[in-house]
Amino acid sequence: MPLKTAGEDRTEARRLQRLAEQGELRRIFSGVYTDDLAQPLEVITRRHLLELCALIAPDCIVSHRSAFEQRPTAAGNYFLTGPYRRDLALPGVKLRIAKGPGPLESDIKIPTFHGTAHLSSQARALLENLFTSRGNAAEKRTLGTEAVEEWLDRFISRDVDGATNKLRDSARAIATPLGLDAEFKQLDTTIGALLGTRTAKLSAPAARARAAKRPYDDARLKLFEALAIELQQNPLQVPAADPAADASLQAFVETYFSNYIEGTEFEITEAHDIVVNGRPLKYREDDSHDILGTYQAILKSKQSPKLPDSAEEFARLLKEWNSQVIESRKDKLPGEFKTERNRAGATRFVDPDLVLGTLFKGYEYTMSASTPANRAALASFVVSEVHPFSDGNGRTARVAMNHFLSNAGLTRIIVPTVFRDDYIGALKALTNGNPVPMSRMLSRAARFSRWLDMSSTPVCFAALERSNAMKRSDEARLEFGEARAD
Repeated sequence: MPLKTAGEDRTEARRLQRLAEQGELRRIFSGVYTDDLAQPLEVITRRHLLELCALIAPDCIVSHRSAFEQRPTAAGNYFLTGPYRRDLALPGVKLRIAKGPGPLESDIKIPTFHGTAHLSSQARALLENLFTSRGNAAEKRTLGTEAVEEWLDRFISRDVDGATNKLRDSARAIATPLGLDAEFKQLDTTIGALLGTRTAKLSAPAARARAAKRPYDDARLKLFEALAIELQQNPLQVPAADPAADASLQAFVETYFSNYIEGTEFEITEAHDIVVNGRPLKYREDDSHDILGTYQAILKSKQSPKLPDSAEEFARLLKEWNSQVIESRKDKLPGEFKTERNRAGATRFVDPDLVLGTLFKGYEYTMSASTPANRAALASFVVSEVHPFSDGNGRTARVAMNHFLSNAGLTRIIVPTVFRDDYIGALKALTNGNPVPMSRMLSRAARFSRWLDMSSTPVCFAALERSNAMKRSDEARLEFGEARAD
């Protein structure tokens, strides 16, 4: 057991003190020692902080911002409430005890090796953090109104069984014993505004968006911002479109690879026959309709590449493209935003009630980009990361990207089969906060797309064979020359 204490036993206390003098123990606080001689004392203190609170402040409760953050501040302050006002210095941490009500029955009890530590319940912590305190925002005892609103916005977005109202009822029950009636009144009003039952002036942008019926996923906005910053520093380079390219052939090649990425696999000649004849392949009707639907969505995007002039128009276009892409998948509700949260592997996409608000904010990031190519990349990632539909999100995202490119007269980007893993890897990296691979991947895909000669079907198909475009990444690598001069 790393922590050693004698309690009321004076003989044991003297023994522990002697061991410390002999270098076999180290002192953390008066009467508290550790037999860990390797780790820095600051690390040991933080690792056993709740045990230490139970030992040296047994009548106190971890409260205010520390109850929410459950760690000391950057300067090492850790806030408690108890029957006295006192500061207790530990290695790397200072326990800042304010005089006030101790643990209530509704608070959280945490058993440790050296007694029970107490932590403010969620309801109590919300009330405590609405109390006005002074000082540096990073070090003061309370987080303040905006932080509470942000916490409530996240809490409400995950509420599926009336937990928000239960939380409000709990706060109501403890407000008077804590002397925080004014704070409860503010909390009650804030929750009402977020639920749409009251009107109130809110501070946090996410809370204001929810009150306006357009809540968004703030974590996704941080990803959009990360990509926007990377693209601003390293703009995506996309060549001008080839004026000699056959428009229908280009739409087909884009269709073929966009579907192949999603697992709709045909031989390229089979897929081409489906498009040319407008007739599904027998026994693969749904997959054939995916090819036909995507092809029609791409053609329409190429023919009318006007940029959406509002967030509402952006959402409408996405619905239109998706309804075409998965037109035969009626059980997937083509063109309708999802009603259940979807996922891909470990990645969970945006909650259904946050889809519209997140798309609207994503549109703002997209349209504020400095170049058409950067806007295209952002439009694609916004759709991919929100995943607003039950199916067809990847294909819809790529139509959106290429719609923006066509508007600027730039090459529409295709992602060949051999480059699929690079594409998926770049998306995963960006979801995890690294935007660099996305820009590099799209730049290479753009160069390949411009290199590909689409003047005729035989020439194009031969180039696809020569470049290994239709092979899997474990079979070959993408090979092509520099972009042809116009």
